[in-house]
Amino acid sequence: MKKIISFLLLLVLNATVAFAQGSVKGRVLDKRSNMGLEFINVVIRKEGSDKILKGAITDTDGHFIISDVPNGNYTLTASSMGYKDIVRTFSLTATSPNKNFIALYLSEDAKSLDEVVVTAQRADMKLEVDRKTFSVDQQISNAGGVATDVLENIPSVEVDNEGNVSLRGNSSVEIWINGKASGLTTDNRANVLQQLPAESIDRIEVIDNPSSKFSAEGSAGIINIVLKKDRKAGYYGSVQAGANTRGGANTSFNINYNSSLIDAYANVGYHHRKREGGSWSEQNNINTNTYQRYSAKNSGQGNNLFTRAGITLHATKKDDISLSGMFSLGNHKNNSLTPYEYGTIGSLLNSRLMNRSTSSNNDMRMMHVELDYRHNFSDKHYLDFSVSYNKWKADNENIFQDTTTYFDAAGYPLVMPGTTGSYQYRPMYVNNRSWEIKFDYENQISKAMRLQAGYQGNLSKENTPQESFVDRNSWAGYNLVEDRLYYNRFIYKNDIHALYTTLSYNSGKFGLMAGLRGEYWKVNTETYSWAQEHDASLRDKPFKKDYFQLFPSIFMSYQLTENDQLQLNYTRRLRRPWGGELNSFRNTSDATVVSFGNPELTPEYSNSFSLNYLRTWREHSLLVSAYYRPTTDVMQRIIYRSSTDGLLYQTGFNVAKSTSTGLELTARNRLFRILNLSTSANFYYYKLNGFDFDIDGQTITGQGNSNFTWNARMQASLMLPYDMSVQLTGSYNSRQSLAQGYRSPSGSVDFGFRKSFLNKMLVLSVNCRDLLDTRKWKTYTGSDSFTRHQESWRSGRTFRFTLTWNFGNTTKNKKKDNNMEMDDDFGSQPYQNSGTGE
Repeated sequence: MKKIISFLLLLVLNATVAFAQGSVKGRVLDKRSNMGLEFINVVIRKEGSDKILKGAITDTDGHFIISDVPNGNYTLTASSMGYKDIVRTFSLTATSPNKNFIALYLSEDAKSLDEVVVTAQRADMKLEVDRKTFSVDQQISNAGGVATDVLENIPSVEVDNEGNVSLRGNSSVEIWINGKASGLTTDNRANVLQQLPAESIDRIEVIDNPSSKFSAEGSAGIINIVLKKDRKAGYYGSVQAGANTRGGANTSFNINYNSSLIDAYANVGYHHRKREGGSWSEQNNINTNTYQRYSAKNSGQGNNLFTRAGITLHATKKDDISLSGMFSLGNHKNNSLTPYEYGTIGSLLNSRLMNRSTSSNNDMRMMHVELDYRHNFSDKHYLDFSVSYNKWKADNENIFQDTTTYFDAAGYPLVMPGTTGSYQYRPMYVNNRSWEIKFDYENQISKAMRLQAGYQGNLSKENTPQESFVDRNSWAGYNLVEDRLYYNRFIYKNDIHALYTTLSYNSGKFGLMAGLRGEYWKVNTETYSWAQEHDASLRDKPFKKDYFQLFPSIFMSYQLTENDQLQLNYTRRLRRPWGGELNSFRNTSDATVVSFGNPELTPEYSNSFSLNYLRTWREHSLLVSAYYRPTTDVMQRIIYRSSTDGLLYQTGFNVAKSTSTGLELTARNRLFRILNLSTSANFYYYKLNGFDFDIDGQTITGQGNSNFTWNARMQASLMLPYDMSVQLTGSYNSRQSLAQGYRSPSGSVDFGFRKSFLNKMLVLSVNCRDLLDTRKWKTYTGSDSFTRHQESWRSGRTFRFTLTWNFGNTTKNKKKDNNMEMDDDFGSQPYQNSGTGE
C-alpha cells in the first residue's frame, strides 16, 4: 500500500512540475512586406543574464514556439542577417503561463544589405529520433526527373540498375505514397516509381524502425513518399517544362484552390524519356572447362502521362471528407543486341557464337482512388477512416531473336544447312488489383498519456498469363507456332488483416511507448500449364498457407538536456515472399540461367533493435543511430547446375540466419548563413550463416560469409546573391557481400544550379546527374562449379534544363494537412535546428 501511495504522489509531483511550465510563441514578419520570415533565430534569456536559456528558428511562415519555459521574467531576441535585432521583455506567472507575440516586425539593416543579399532556402532535412524527413523541392538535381531519381539522392537509400530500392543495404523495405501502400507491390513499384514525376513529390520520410501502428512488412523499415498538396489560402499553381541532353522532355501543370469550405488540387504531367545502357559478363564453368561471355548495349524510350486530383470538404468544424485519385498511363520500348560467346577456357577462338536480339514493348496503366473521413473530437483526439482501390495493369510484349554460328578448330564458321535462326514472341499480361482499408483512433487522454488503436486490411489479387510463340527456323518469325511448354498463368491472392494498439506515457524527461500488432494473412497461389489452362480437371490444388503472428514494439526516450535526446527501441518485423518469388514457372529469357520461383518459401522474421542519440545546436544537428537486426529463415537466390541437362538454374530458398549490425551518422550544418551541408554515413556489418540442402539429387552448399561495408553521402547547398543557388552531391558505396560473391565499390557526383527571376515567379534549374560518368554496378559470383563477373550501367552523364512558372497567390499562410503525412511515433520531437546550445 505504501508503494502505491508513493507512486501516486510521484505522479502528482510530476504533473505539478509539468503544469508549472509555460510556453512562448509568436510570428516574425518583414516590416516592409508584412510577410512571415523563415530561419529567424529567436532566443530567450532570463532577465539580467546574457546566457541563452532556450531558443527556436521560425518556420516557412515566420511562426515559432518555445515550450517548457518556467515561470519568471525574460528577454526575447529575434535576429537574422540583413535585419536589425528586435528585443522584447515578458513575464510568465502561475496565472499567465503562456505568452503570444502576435507580430514581431523586423526592419532591414541597410548596412548589412550593402554587404550581401542572399535568399534563404527551406531546410532540406529534418532530423527526428524515429525518422528523417527530406524536403525534395530543394534538390536541384531532381528537377525534371522521376521518383527513382529522388530516392537515389536520399541518404542510406540505394537504387540499383533495375530500379530496385534498398535501405541500409537491405532490400526488404516498404515504399508508401502518402502514408499508404497505394497499390505499390514488390512486383510493380520499380515501374511505378519510374512514372511518378519528381515535381509531384514534396518530401521523403525514412522510418527505419516503425512502431506497431505501422505495417510489420519490411525488415529495413518504411520509405514514405509524400506528394505535394499545398494548403495555402486562395488559388495558385505552376507550369513546368524541361529537356535533357539524351532527348528526354517533360512538362507539367498543377493548380490548387483552398478556402474555408473546400480544398482542391489537380496535377497533370507528361514525361518522354530516352536512355542508353550496357552490360558485360564473363562466366567460367569449372566442371566442363568452358566459358560464356557477352558484351551488350541497350537503348530504350518511353512516354508517360501522370495525373492527380483531389478535393476535401470541410463539412463541419470537426469533420473532413476527402476524395482523391491518381492515374498513370505509360508506354516503354527497349532494344538490345547481345552476342554470347562460347568456348574452351584458355582458347583464343570461340567454338560457338549466339547473337540474341531482344526487344520489348510495354504498356502500363495505374489507378488509385481513395476516400478519407476524419472526425476531430479535439485537436488531439480524432478518428480516421480511409478506403482505397488500386489497379495495376501491364501488357508486356517481348521478342527474342537468336542466331547461332559454330566454328571449327581454326576459327572458321561451319555451314549448318536449314538453320538461319529462331524467333520467340512472349507476351505477358500483368493484372493486379487491391483494396486497402484503414481505421485509426487516437486520443491524448492526458498531457502524459496517449492511446492509439486501429485496423488495417490489405486484400490483393494478381492474375497474370504468359504465352510463348516460336519459329525455330527463322530469324524473322514467319511461321510462328504456340510453344505450349512455356505457357504459364499465375494466380496470386494475399489477404492481410491487422489490429494494433499503442500506449504512450511521458513523465518529465522520460517517455515510454509500448505497442502490439497482430497480423493474420493467407496466401493462395496457382500455376497453370497450357494443358491445365484448357482442362480444369488436370489442375493441381491451389497452394495455400495462412499465418498469424504478433509484432510487439517498445520505445523508450530520455531528454538528457534541452539539446540532447536518447532513445532505445525494439520492434519485430518480417519480409514476406512476393508473388513472383512463389511462381514455379521457369523463365528462360536469360540465355545464361533459368530462373523460377519457389511456392514453398516462407517469410523471414527480424528482431530490430536501435539506439539513437540526437544532439542539436543553433546551426547544427547530429543524429547517431546504432542498430542490430538478427533475421531467421533468410530468403536468398541460389544458383546451381542441373545434374540432368547441365544448365544453370536460379531460385529462392529459406537458407539460413543472418545478422545485420550498423552505425549511421546523419548531420546537418549551416555555415556562414549561406552554406548548408547535409552529411550521412552508414557503416554496416552483415553476416550470413553457412547452409547446405538437397535439390535435384545433389547437395548445394553455401559457405557462410560476412562483410563490413559502408556508404556515405554529402550534399552542399550554397545560396548566392541574386536568387541563385548551387548544389553539389557526392555519394560512395563500398564493396558489399552477396550470397555467392560480392559487389564492387562505386561512387557518383551530381551537380545543380538554380536561378529565380521576378520575385521567384520564374525559376530556371540546370542539373547534371552522374557528372563523372561513374554510376556502374559490378558483381562477382561463384561456387565450386562456376565463376561469373558482371558489370552493368545505364544512361550515364545527363544534363537537364527545367523552367518553372509560378502563378496565383503564393504568399498566404499554409494550413496543416493531416491526411497525407504519417503520424509521429511517440517520443519524436522534430529538430530542424530548433535547439540552441551555449
